[in-house]
Amino acid sequence: MKRLLSGLAVVSALAWSQAAQASTVVFEDNFNATTTQSLNQTVFTNWTVTSGSVDVIGDGGPYAFLPTGNGNYIDLNGSTGQPGQLTTKMNFGSGTYLVSFQLAGSQGGAGNVDPAPHTTQILFSLGGTSQSITLDPTDALATYSFYFTTTGGKLSFTDLAGGNPNVGNLLDNVSVSAVPEPSTWAMMIFGFLGVGALAYRRRSQPLAV
Repeated sequence: MKRLLSGLAVVSALAWSQAAQASTVVFEDNFNATTTQSLNQTVFTNWTVTSGSVDVIGDGGPYAFLPTGNGNYIDLNGSTGQPGQLTTKMNFGSGTYLVSFQLAGSQGGAGNVDPAPHTTQILFSLGGTSQSITLDPTDALATYSFYFTTTGGKLSFTDLAGGNPNVGNLLDNVSVSAVPEPSTWAMMIFGFLGVGALAYRRRSQPLAV
């Protein structure tokens, strides 16, 4: 019995792992292929600037605040003194999603005009459900991932007031994955458990003499 329970525990863990891997990417943008570098950019393939302004900066440009190799990225506080909000054109249906993105502090901006005490909060929401991160200007580019369960809506990133009025947090590599419904997870888990139990029964049967 102990061997059965141990085996089923392993199978259950495997099922959860397989279910997590079953997430499907439904949206992604690294801002490299569809957007040219520009201050106060308003034209995006996948996004709309819904308040304030944002800049597209990066490798090869005059405002490459991150190390070379990151391509284009978004300065969420453009050059108008109004912190920006970037919202997807895509509407996401009801369900659970894994939202991943890379975010860095302003890195001080050109001429290090944004000193360390100017922490800035970024708000991100999907379908009306919001979370936030507070960054120091010197914070390096890092990956963040959050689960959202929503009845549907758009994804947005909003830089809030607090830092330099023309230097904001830096956003890159946004990805949204649809997570399987709980019923799908349960079916996968029970399926794996059934296979594990059947295999145990076969091994437990005495050999015919």
